[in-house]
Amino acid sequence: MLHPNLHTNWNNIALFQHGKRLSPTEYSLSQCYKQDFPLFSHLFPHNGSDALMKKRPISFKSGKIVQKETNGALYTRAAQYIEYNNELFRVKNPFYSNYVAAEEVIMGGIFSMTGLDAPRMLLCNDCDDFFIFNKKTRGDFQDGKNLSSFACVASQVEPSFKDLGDFLLDEKMMIEIIKKSAIEELLLDSYIKKSVVKYQSLREIFNKADCELTNILQKYPNKSYLAKPDVLAQIKNKNLIKFTMLEEMNKLLPQKLRDEQLKHFFVSRLLNNWDYLNFAFCNFGYFIDKRIHPTEFKGMTVDFGGSGTLGFGGLAKNESYQRAMQGARPENPLASTSLFTEKDANFSNNLPDSLTGISSVPRSRPLLSTIRGQVAVENNIFEAKDFNNFNKELMPALEVAYRLQVLPDHAIEDYLHENWLMGEKDFPYRGKDSKYNIDTAKIIAIIKDRKRSFIQYFGQDTIKHWEQNNILQAAKIRIEIADSLKRLMNKIYTIQPVSAASQTV
Repeated sequence: MLHPNLHTNWNNIALFQHGKRLSPTEYSLSQCYKQDFPLFSHLFPHNGSDALMKKRPISFKSGKIVQKETNGALYTRAAQYIEYNNELFRVKNPFYSNYVAAEEVIMGGIFSMTGLDAPRMLLCNDCDDFFIFNKKTRGDFQDGKNLSSFACVASQVEPSFKDLGDFLLDEKMMIEIIKKSAIEELLLDSYIKKSVVKYQSLREIFNKADCELTNILQKYPNKSYLAKPDVLAQIKNKNLIKFTMLEEMNKLLPQKLRDEQLKHFFVSRLLNNWDYLNFAFCNFGYFIDKRIHPTEFKGMTVDFGGSGTLGFGGLAKNESYQRAMQGARPENPLASTSLFTEKDANFSNNLPDSLTGISSVPRSRPLLSTIRGQVAVENNIFEAKDFNNFNKELMPALEVAYRLQVLPDHAIEDYLHENWLMGEKDFPYRGKDSKYNIDTAKIIAIIKDRKRSFIQYFGQDTIKHWEQNNILQAAKIRIEIADSLKRLMNKIYTIQPVSAASQTV
């Protein structure tokens, strides 16, 4: 449903925000970028959860089923598309417990505070007409006396969104992107032709492996291949081919789109989102807001079920540790390995001492091929102790550091005080191990400390230097954060620049 302000005159929007006249810098920004960027994200249905979840789910009793799907590598989570209040949501039964559903929505809200895009998320109940709740589909079923009390996660659907995997496999769109990017960079026609031929070759190899894999699986229904090591080896080999081809296709994307992946990855580190971009190239992707620009792709993270206390191994859903050990998201699907430390296994105040965070997530994710260059840069920085020579290579990380620097701590405190779930007195859920059942004060301290750690890797001077060298981009970011917080919290926050010389948004 369109926001009524969508019809507001752009020139008026450029001059005023929240009733306040914009500075010359902000006005120039709006004029330069008004066709390219959603400067006022509260006008649009992306960027954050509904304002103030208040620890209670919204009834979806009046919702109507539009489409059903089953997702997840182990098919433990059923999802359906539900029309609710004339809006389309993808509703997920999280399998584990009400607490897991609630924390996913909360972590999605914290992610959106940075101004990067995430779907509008709701905690909902009265979903017993959409899902079959029993011991096979809900880990907390034994505690449920009323089926309508089981909580689910609803994410508003962005029609143009495509997971990264689907995005890379859209041949027509990918060829257009390759050609457009090459033309913008003034590359020769021969380079364009070579890149297109390479993409088509990768796509052909992927299709062949996918077809062969389908034939194998049809011959061995109900996972009967698990008892046949030679067949299992064939399946792993076909998956490895598919995975490798997607990696190579991803390298053909223009730098701007790959930078979107990195920015979302760095913010995901804040939340310990171990499932940010999985083996199937899902959970992150791209969308187009045609009301802003008909062809401009933006990154979006759509799943936060592996974040916070639910991230890594030491969590309520202990199975995630096993899945990581089994190589569910491996760099090489033929190998099974654990690539995170005990410190990383728990959601704590510790953020591994790394600019790129390569040790803070399983290194076996698809993003590894994109982040390799940043790891090399990080090594050079630690040797040279000089950030300024590497600003170009570290631009996505520096931008995220800036976003976190200007994000007010008290906004995080306000949000978590309103939404964090402390136990049964606030919201019924299956009891967690006390090691992970942390109170509001502790989760606030953890988020703030992790935020502070990321900022300290770069230092105030480096972040200030970035702001001064990217005045328009910095002003745009401050507007994005202010508007995201307004939508999330229904409250206006002042976003201060790092440098006193910059204008306050």
